[in-house]
Parts: sequence; C-alpha cells; structure tokens
Amino acid sequence: MIEFTRKNGANTLSYDLCVWDSARNPTLPTNDDEACEIMERLSKVADSMNPVFEEFSSALVQLHQASLEGKPDDMKAFWGSDPRESAAKCNTAVLRLRLPTEADIKQFACVVQAAAKRGLVVYDDELSMVFLPDGTIYPESLREGWKADLEELMAGPEDPSLKKPDNRSLLQTIAMELFDAIGRGEKRIY
Repeated sequence: MIEFTRKNGANTLSYDLCVWDSARNPTLPTNDDEACEIMERLSKVADSMNPVFEEFSSALVQLHQASLEGKPDDMKAFWGSDPRESAAKCNTAVLRLRLPTEADIKQFACVVQAAAKRGLVVYDDELSMVFLPDGTIYPESLREGWKADLEELMAGPEDPSLKKPDNRSLLQTIAMELFDAIGRGEKRIY
C-alpha cells in the first residue's frame, strides 16, 4: 500500500498536487520523470482563468458534499482550502491544488477521478506519482499499491457485526499467545 498521509514537518501544514490540462502538451508523459519535466515547464507558462480548472474544482466540491451523506462537515478541513478559490487564483498552465497534510486516499481518489473525467493530468511531486486521464499511473511500481488502497477505500470500514466473537477464556488466550511466542522463538514471561 502507498502511504498517502503526509508527515512533512511541524511547520508544513499542506502540500500541493499539480494538475494540468493534457491538451496543453503535445504528448502525455510516459514516466514520472517526464511528468515532472512537463509540470515544471508548464508551471512557467502564464495563463488566464482556465474553464477546465473551474469545472474540475467545482466537481471536487460536489464529490466532497456527496460523500457526506447529509452530515455536516467543513470543506476546508477536507480540502485544506476551497478548490474553487485555487482555480480562480491560478495564473499558470498548472493548477496547484493545496491539500492538508492529513490528506489520504479519499482526497486523492476524488482528485484523480475528477481530473480523469476532464482530461487533466495529476502529478504528486512528493510521491513522484503521475495519474493520466486514461487511467495510467507512473511509476509502474506504485500501481498495485494504488489499486489496493482504492479497493480498501471502496470496501469501507469493517462491519463490527461480522466479527466472530472470541469465546476463549483469559487463560486460553494467554496460553495461545505463549504457544505462539514459543513457536516463533520468542521468550516472553507472563
């Protein structure tokens, strides 16, 4: 699995995902290094308000609101800031979507889903991971981790009613732990 939660430093409260319109570059990147080069080049290209970024940021807000299922929540706590404000302030060909350091797979999945539907490329320079609109992920070594994380997200929390009750007595539990410890060569004294 991929560790999406950021543990940057005490002074860092957020980090950025870089998003750009795939139409702005003649070809899609074929690896994460190319994605980084394209992102750096397009970051220097001055641009006016991009309607695709506006649509994308609005979709992020809608995805968040739909995930709440009627429960109140602070959108800025989820996204770190209002994505629509980031899109409105963007003056380059790369939108830097600022997320809180606590962002996890749920935020990433929303970003990747909304971006792909609009032909946008998502680049996370902290993980050196790129998500293309066609579903391709670079580097290839992180694809399986991403897939596993998405499956876990889709499965949702474990249903406590499905857990089998542990009918062992305290003595049985201690005996099994002791047996397991001896079997592994550990020497524990209870």
